Amino acid sequence: MATFVLIHGSWGGGWVWDRMRPVLEEAGHRVLTPTLTGFAEKHDLSRPEVGLSANVQEIADLLTSEEVGDAILVGHSYGGMVITGVAALVPDRIDQIVYVDAFAPTTGESAFTVLPWLDDAFVAPEGGPDWEVAPLDPRALGADEDGATWMEGRLTPMPRLTHAEPLGPGSEDVLDSKQVTYIHCAAQEFFNDTAAAVTKRGFRLVTLTEVTHVEVLVQPQVLARELLLLL
Repeated sequence: MATFVLIHGSWGGGWVWDRMRPVLEEAGHRVLTPTLTGFAEKHDLSRPEVGLSANVQEIADLLTSEEVGDAILVGHSYGGMVITGVAALVPDRIDQIVYVDAFAPTTGESAFTVLPWLDDAFVAPEGGPDWEVAPLDPRALGADEDGATWMEGRLTPMPRLTHAEPLGPGSEDVLDSKQVTYIHCAAQEFFNDTAAAVTKRGFRLVTLTEVTHVEVLVQPQVLARELLLLL
C-alpha cells in the first residue's frame, strides 16, 4: 500500500481530487487530499500574510501528524510550488515527488517569476480585498463544459501572496536524491518551458497529449494510470 498525498492548485481545494481519489483507493492505497489555508473550505482563514511558506509548513505538519513515512507527494499547478517546499522541510517522509502540469521552482522563484503573465492576469475579486485574486474561468484553463460546470461553482479567491512569495532554500539537494516525475499536459502550453527545463534537472518526464491543464483532474483515469505505474 502506498500513501498518495495530493496537493491542489490555484483556487481549488482538496475537492479537485474527488474524481480520482476513489480510483487510487480502490487500487488499495491510502490517499490524503488536504485543502490549503486560504482556499475552498479554508477560505475563511485567508489573510494578506498567508503565502507559500504557510502552505508548505501545513503540509509538512500534516505528513508528521499523519505519521506518513513514504509519501508519494503529488502537486498540480500551484501545488508544485508547495510540494517543492515540503521536500526541503521533511525529506525523510517522502518517497517520490510528482509534478502534474505544475510549477517546479528553484530557490528564490515564485509562481509569478516562473510565469510572469500571471501577475497581470490575476485580479482582485469584485468587491473583495486587493490582497486576494479571483478565479480564472476554468474554460481558459482547458476545461470542457462538464469540467467547467463541476469546477466553477467551487473555485474560491485565494491570497495573492501564495503566488508572489518566493520559494525558500533547501529543495534542490532533496530533489536530486529522490525519484521525481514531471507529468506534462501538452494539450496546453502553460508549462512547456518548465517541462523542457526539468529534464535538464534529471526529472523523469511523462507527456500527456490527450488532456489539458484541468482535464487531467476532470478525467481522472489518465492521471491515475500514470500514478499507479510509479509503484
